[in-house]
Amino acid sequence: MKIQTNDPIIEFYDRNPENEWNRLFITPYRRLEFEVVHYFMDRHLPPQGRILDLGGGPGRYTISLAKKGYKASLVDISPANIEFARKKIAGCGAAENVETLIAADARRLPMFEAATFDAVLCMGPLYHLVEQRERLQCLRECARIMKPEAPLFVTLLPRWTYLRDALRAGTFEKVTEDQRAAVAEILQRGHSNAAQIPNAYFCHPNELAQWFLETGFDLVEMASCHGFASFMDEKVNAIARNASAWQALIRWVLESCADPAALSSAEHLLGIGKRRRAMTP
Repeated sequence: MKIQTNDPIIEFYDRNPENEWNRLFITPYRRLEFEVVHYFMDRHLPPQGRILDLGGGPGRYTISLAKKGYKASLVDISPANIEFARKKIAGCGAAENVETLIAADARRLPMFEAATFDAVLCMGPLYHLVEQRERLQCLRECARIMKPEAPLFVTLLPRWTYLRDALRAGTFEKVTEDQRAAVAEILQRGHSNAAQIPNAYFCHPNELAQWFLETGFDLVEMASCHGFASFMDEKVNAIARNASAWQALIRWVLESCADPAALSSAEHLLGIGKRRRAMTP
């Protein structure tokens, strides 16, 4: 499957790879997502092995994994992200642990043989695939290249994120004036061609279990990437000035992030699955 040169997702991420590189570190609130994801990776990753960072943008997680001794590969749909990652990896001190850097579509990965990877991070592609068949195709390709019982990490956008983000950004009035039809479509079916975010799918948390069931995975657990602190940017950033309060916040975020009450109000959802020994449900 060739990458389309006029793909709005590629155009969006090609504009400024540095923005995506800085996203998880630009504020303490954004850092919470990085902390939560690593917490769950530490719980579920094998102690060593080959890991694919699929849709990993400019390579933050690729570099983190390589520094921990894993053999990491990075695939992203944005050629600009891959070139940016190549430069960052060259100076990261663990470049020898990065095996593959390639721009490709997450729905088809012919460059990798079956049962190649001990884990896959698919933290991005699923919320840019608006059709169910495309999401299932991506997950089946992940299953194909993963070893039996290997963990899969995915991120999702919950259905109400579109409106909660508008409230936070101060654009809610514009949404109520210009985007009523788009909001109605998102709340009904998860996406809208008139939405401000290109090709985005907003899910119900319970959808992931069914996607996994149909593609060869068992759902292990789900978490909110910010726990009880989702969308509370200003308050979190202010608390970070106090070291003891910051440590307490991280502890309680980690305690709350898998609570079912936190899932539907999350900004991003993290889902962890395990590749079944048999590919059929």
